[in-house]
Amino acid sequence: MKLLKLTLLLIVATVPLAGATPNFIIIYADDLGYTQTSVPMMKDRPELGHSLHHTPHLERLAARGMRFSNAYCPSPVCTSSRASIQFGMTTARVGCVSIHDVVMNKRKVDFKKNLSLAEMLTQSKKGYHSGFFGKGCTPLGWFKDHGYDETDFIHKHPNGNGHGDWWEPAEKTPIPVDDPKRLFSLARNSIGYLERRASDKKPFFLTISHYALHVRNMSLKSTRRKYLDLVAEREGIADEIPDISKFDDNADEMPVKLRSHWERANYAAMMENMDTSIGMVLDKLKELSLEEKTYVIFSSDNGGGSSNKPLQGGKAKMWEGGIRVPMIVAGPGIPANSQCDVPVAQWDFLPTMHKLAGSEAPLPKDLDGVSLRSVLKKGNEGKLPKRDTGLVFHFPAHYTIPITSYRDGDYKLMRHLNTGEIKLFDVAKDMGETKDLSKSMPEKKAAMVRKLDAYLKKVGAWTMEEVYKTRLEELEKWIGEKKQQISDCEAKLKKNPNDRDSLSKLKKAEMSLSKFQETLSRVKENQNSKRWL
Repeated sequence: MKLLKLTLLLIVATVPLAGATPNFIIIYADDLGYTQTSVPMMKDRPELGHSLHHTPHLERLAARGMRFSNAYCPSPVCTSSRASIQFGMTTARVGCVSIHDVVMNKRKVDFKKNLSLAEMLTQSKKGYHSGFFGKGCTPLGWFKDHGYDETDFIHKHPNGNGHGDWWEPAEKTPIPVDDPKRLFSLARNSIGYLERRASDKKPFFLTISHYALHVRNMSLKSTRRKYLDLVAEREGIADEIPDISKFDDNADEMPVKLRSHWERANYAAMMENMDTSIGMVLDKLKELSLEEKTYVIFSSDNGGGSSNKPLQGGKAKMWEGGIRVPMIVAGPGIPANSQCDVPVAQWDFLPTMHKLAGSEAPLPKDLDGVSLRSVLKKGNEGKLPKRDTGLVFHFPAHYTIPITSYRDGDYKLMRHLNTGEIKLFDVAKDMGETKDLSKSMPEKKAAMVRKLDAYLKKVGAWTMEEVYKTRLEELEKWIGEKKQQISDCEAKLKKNPNDRDSLSKLKKAEMSLSKFQETLSRVKENQNSKRWL
């Protein structure tokens, strides 16, 4: 009898939900930092939750699920993170560093050759329907080309940053004031999708990809007033802070000393509006009796652009503030109000969902992710499959500080790609990366460098030399083309000074030439920079 009971317990422990194929929802925030919600990613450190920002629905999600104190996005910028998460690979392997990745473009990387999250679930033969709403990934183009059954890509171009600023970016149509950053239409679209799946009974995978909190920051006027008053109270400002944006016609009426306070309040209001949008979806999930068989994963594509203290750096930086992000997972078998301290990355989502879905279809051999199923069930007591290498974050960017970071266990190594200088931190004890151990632990440093270099060589990662060379060649080519256009226009105007078309083309070419020359100077400046922050 004891043996029978043990066998039954083992069976229950290995099935996501008896008699049901689980659903998946990924809620992906944009530019949300580790400490920017009211949910501290470490329960014993409440100061890691933001004291001003109010996110009660994320608090509710954390109360019924698991928060991750050491969760990483693939990159400190959005485009490469969004490509990486789709295919279960690091940015180094997938071949995408940024929105204008010159080496990716030169090599004509074909993302359709990779297995996407949606395609993986389709291959499971479990009948999955997949939807993707919100901000996409420019190099990936139209998401229906990557296996998604339904998207809200209904504009002239695939959804990108501009769709969070304009209703139709091609015509610069304003977003309605009652739908800042499309937060509420995104929730309504997602709710409609859930209702259709509740009706047809199909298991589903839905990605809700927010445009918030990317600039331009927008919020509801009523919510903003709440935070303007809160900020005024905190700062001891007796008078009411005017609700005047720098984009308003009367922007000059805003006292200069109050502008930063308005920005803080607007950001906090946008945060709460995003949380409200998330809450609308979570409420509908429960109302439709789908909550018990749905895994909900919440995270961010990169670190925040504002303060991420106690973490160093932020968006576009390879310090912890740029790549360590909030992550909460709730769903079948996940302990309520739990915490996992095991380092994980978003490229783990694909093999995790493969395992939780019970798929028997083989996965590609070149994935970097591993299934998180064990830690989702057991937290810190769970054991992850062995990784080929630790967590590699390769960022050979020509427009900012180029650094490769590599976390293996408690240690994180950082290499400056201009100078080759190495830093080493124990981020388990020193999450703020304040004590460089590279000189006091030379053997550890050397071992990690060997493993990192072996991985980068194996996957054919872009080198900084190739990135700079390709970018400079591109800019010099464009500069040459503009100079030729200017010469041609000047020749035509010499013959006919009243040629308006040539005059217009000349002005545009001169503006473009100036822009390309300035960009060229910045790239050369970046190339010679030794800065870390």
